Amino acid sequence: MRIGDIVTRRVFGSDEQFCILGFYTKQDSGERVAILAMLDPSSVIEARVEELSPASLRNIFALTTNIYTH
Repeated sequence: MRIGDIVTRRVFGSDEQFCILGFYTKQDSGERVAILAMLDPSSVIEARVEELSPASLRNIFALTTNIYTH
């Protein structure tokens, strides 16, 4: 699996879809973990391209985990 892939979680079935934003490895267990964004059709919006700016991967990780990146 790669960043940008659309996936489902086995525990949720195929009803909910997620986009892979990134990966990290837990320092305590060595387990590889994916950072996911839920794809919710009810929250799909449109925006002019001029309104958009890239999001820092560092900020995305900060929003989704309590592990800090340096």
